[in-house]
Amino acid sequence: MLSGVSAFEEDEIDDYEEQEDLSLDEHLLERVSGLEEIVKRTAETLRSMVEAVHKHERAIFVNQTGLLSTKEILEKKNVISTDELVELWESKMGEQMLALEKKQRFMERKDRIVSLFRGDKRDRFRQLLVDAESAIDAFDPDRGIKALEEAFRLDRDNYELSFFLGEVFFNDGNLDRAKNYLERTLEVQPDHFDAAVFYGVLLHERQDLKGAERWLRRAIQISQDSFLPYFSLGAIYARKGKLLRAQKFLEKAVQIEPIPQAYFLLGTIFYDKGQLERAIKSFQSAIKLDPEYEEAIYHLGLTYLDRNWNRKALDCFQEALELNPNKIEYQQAVKIYEGISGHVPLEGPAADEVTKAETAVNAGNYAEALDYYRRAAQAEPDNVNVLMPYALLCSHLDMNAEAIAAARRVLKERPTEVVAAAAYTTLVEALRAEGNFKEANRALEDMLHEYTSNYAKSIAYYEKAYNLAEMEENLDEALESAQLALRYSPKELKQFPLAALGWVYFKKRDFVNAVDFLTKSADLGPTATNLMHLGMALLESGQKDRARAVFRKAKSFKAKGAGLEEKILEQIRSSTKLIDRLYARRRKGIPPSKP
Repeated sequence: MLSGVSAFEEDEIDDYEEQEDLSLDEHLLERVSGLEEIVKRTAETLRSMVEAVHKHERAIFVNQTGLLSTKEILEKKNVISTDELVELWESKMGEQMLALEKKQRFMERKDRIVSLFRGDKRDRFRQLLVDAESAIDAFDPDRGIKALEEAFRLDRDNYELSFFLGEVFFNDGNLDRAKNYLERTLEVQPDHFDAAVFYGVLLHERQDLKGAERWLRRAIQISQDSFLPYFSLGAIYARKGKLLRAQKFLEKAVQIEPIPQAYFLLGTIFYDKGQLERAIKSFQSAIKLDPEYEEAIYHLGLTYLDRNWNRKALDCFQEALELNPNKIEYQQAVKIYEGISGHVPLEGPAADEVTKAETAVNAGNYAEALDYYRRAAQAEPDNVNVLMPYALLCSHLDMNAEAIAAARRVLKERPTEVVAAAAYTTLVEALRAEGNFKEANRALEDMLHEYTSNYAKSIAYYEKAYNLAEMEENLDEALESAQLALRYSPKELKQFPLAALGWVYFKKRDFVNAVDFLTKSADLGPTATNLMHLGMALLESGQKDRARAVFRKAKSFKAKGAGLEEKILEQIRSSTKLIDRLYARRRKGIPPSKP
């Protein structure tokens, strides 16, 4: 009986196992079939996506062809220039990218802003946030920000909203409004790390180094693992000349996040301290992270030069020049090795007088500085390094006849291109101030004949555009000259042809373009002249409130003129220091060392 039961159970188990095996096989087959169907559908989806991409590529190609054709027609009819179109295109693209960034940052914070609301009008607050989102989506960030400011007035303790507004205004360059919102954020939430960092950087931008230092140190107390406060403090201490402190904070910054700009600044500190090996390593680290970091490459060349590794220095200068062919410092550095000409180092009594003059200028004692320059010019009447700053100071003081005479003496010595550019600019500015436009234009024609580089062309066409605009005789030629100046301009001087373009458009009564180009110029480098012109263009276009703000800002600038002479003089001093160092090495007879 027991054996029968046992035999029955075994047969039952065998039957069960056969059924189980059959069920498992069917299940696996079903799964495989399902996977095949998924793969099939995925392949079809991918094919559809590829076809859609190809359609978009064809559409982009057709649109690009149409745009290029339109551009060529407009150029042939002299309606626009390539450089002007590219400048405007890049500007509009930048505006769209900024709008997208604002949208992304707002969406990241929106829920947090809503959750922090403490007030009676929650529905109105939510609606304003919706309105802001819609405006930003429609690439109308100004309307969106106005809605957010109205929302903030319903809840002034909403520190996430006040920080977002402060961040937006900071990134837009409106430091006054940014300051108000960041201060409110820190009043409500003193431990708000991002607000402390932004506020410290803002104070740094406004030259309040003590306040910047305090808030950036506060940010580090809140969080010790962020790159920006360490980097910003390093920059502040470097600016103050406290190199050891700067080094400490920058080394901590690159430990947290290896950023090329931090390595570059660290390299300049080691260079100033005479620690050339460490400077070389820092510059090399910056270049490794960003192979096209032209300033790091150039400064690495300067460091190699101090090690007397001349071949390696020249290689760096040439590489920097290839990356930015129009930058005059790089051009001068390369030309030095082709032979130093047109430069006589200042020595003896003249050097002392020029040093005293520069000190007096920095202190604002212009009359005293003028006396020093006159004595230096008597001691060395043919030295362009005495005559050029002397001519510029005369122009600054509206002593135009003396400025013209000094500038002509510089040009008589047939100086290097950068010195000649400064001399021609000073000469033309002084002649224009005297109302002698025809003589100024003749000088510019001489400049274009004698010097044919893009740098020289940019300056000559810029000055010519301004002359013709002031004469109001041939505004079409003035516009063409301004466009040519923009085409040939190096990056560091771009603000000047943009200002000329804006002023020519103002004279042509095209106030929309005038405001656009003058705003771009002021954003790159505000001067008394481009701000005054921008204010005038804003007034004519009906933007009275903005015009008043711009005029107030223009009054804060003491320097007269467009500032081009000062910019060129900085370049002269930079290249002169480099040449003087080479002269000193040659006099000492230092042979090239092997790296």
